[in-house]
Amino acid sequence: MQRNIESAVHGEVLTPLDFKGKDPRLSCDVLVIGSGAGGATVAATAAENGKKVLLIEEGPAYKSSEYSANFSGMTSEIMRNGGATVILGRSPIAYLEGKVLGGSTVLNGGMCWRTPTEVLEEWEARGLEHLSPQKLDPYFDLVEEVIQARYQNVGSEGENNQVFRRGAEAMGWRLQRNKRNQVHCVGTNDCVSGCPTGAKQSTPLTWVPRLLKAGGQVLCYASAQKIIVKQQRVTGVKVRLRKPFGHQDIIIKANKVVVACGAVQTPLLLQRSKIFKNPHLGQHFTVHPNAKVAALFDHPVDSMKGVHQAWQCTEFQEDGILMAPGGVPLSVIAQCFPLMGAELTEQMRLAPYIATAGVLVDDSRSGTVKAGPFGIDLIKYDISDYDQERFIRGVQRLAQIYFAAGARKVYTPFTEIPTLDHPEQIQRLANVLPKVEHTEYFTAHLMGTCRMSATHSEGVVKPSGESWDVQGLYVADASVMPGTIGVNPQVTIMALARLIGEALVENTH
Repeated sequence: MQRNIESAVHGEVLTPLDFKGKDPRLSCDVLVIGSGAGGATVAATAAENGKKVLLIEEGPAYKSSEYSANFSGMTSEIMRNGGATVILGRSPIAYLEGKVLGGSTVLNGGMCWRTPTEVLEEWEARGLEHLSPQKLDPYFDLVEEVIQARYQNVGSEGENNQVFRRGAEAMGWRLQRNKRNQVHCVGTNDCVSGCPTGAKQSTPLTWVPRLLKAGGQVLCYASAQKIIVKQQRVTGVKVRLRKPFGHQDIIIKANKVVVACGAVQTPLLLQRSKIFKNPHLGQHFTVHPNAKVAALFDHPVDSMKGVHQAWQCTEFQEDGILMAPGGVPLSVIAQCFPLMGAELTEQMRLAPYIATAGVLVDDSRSGTVKAGPFGIDLIKYDISDYDQERFIRGVQRLAQIYFAAGARKVYTPFTEIPTLDHPEQIQRLANVLPKVEHTEYFTAHLMGTCRMSATHSEGVVKPSGESWDVQGLYVADASVMPGTIGVNPQVTIMALARLIGEALVENTH
């Protein structure tokens, strides 16, 4: 790889070292901030249509061989705040954000679901005709082809998935096999800390190579500080070059800027830039809240052997309840138990016999993302009582699955009733009605804070993805979603980003 900034014009991945001793004056047709599902897709799309594109990423670029199963170590290297990010509310909701080339596609489980037809029909009814099922189908086809969405090879699922499948089948409940963006995944189950085999087709293995092949550039360790606007038109971005030596602020000039930092960081960057006021900016924040459940079996489950998630139980999807197995690292399994010290140590001796899964509840309400002083941001979302009732039902159903599969004990996310020792105890959850404040939640899906709308009064960006308020400023990530979708969002994000990239190229103003 060439390390000279003057010659770095085709297929180049740059770091701040390329600017050492030089005056880094950069300019481009399209500057894309963020390299995840949205950013990498829109960058490749613009480059393939003849635009000079620069994609910046605040984290490093990792090779597949550089990822490891050391979950604690990897979180500090490829996740924001070492993976210790939390949404505030009635009960805190833990979440992860990627800080690495590929963004959250490096951290996700690889699930590939198209936006449900009924959701697209609702968006179409809001005046977003270009989001109809018929018009988006070709985009879904392309995305699935590029990221190689396919079913897991038979035999690589692992027992954590199999006990879930057997229990759901014993209950007679509908199962759906997962497509994942992977090529011969062997089931090391290191998805959350970065795939060490290169099987998971995250954006550094899919959209980024397309960008580079088309002549685009990638600049890592580059953090956007402020969007620069003159006379309500974008002109560039103030960027801070970080590691491996100090930091340096530069201005990157661009005819068009695409913000694709995710549903939390995108509105924060726009708010801090103070370039426009829009009542919807940072609003309509949806998160697909999850609660984890574990179960103890008499035989080894070895949840870290096998794919992260091979099936979902969709029997109760119409009620906004989705259940799925999910292999997680030992440090996360330990969080299933309200124990400490020697008691926790003794409990963790049983780890090979413990299966793990989660209940996802589709949002009935939304939260907010607001930039605060001194970098102290307020990310807020309150679980509603209505959603809590669905969580209770979801945990009950998941307990039924595990007991039907032969579990000896089920561990719940509720402090009032942390364990169930027999199927007859499942009804206790409905009798006690555990409170939101006494429930542990997490999420991996953040959406909706810069939503797309048919009119200026209803959202932040136009159907094209361009800001209603600033010419040449686009958003292309999960924040543009007009509403919650109830399924894993990466395919939806990529399809919308492809559409936005095409609109950006066609828009000549």
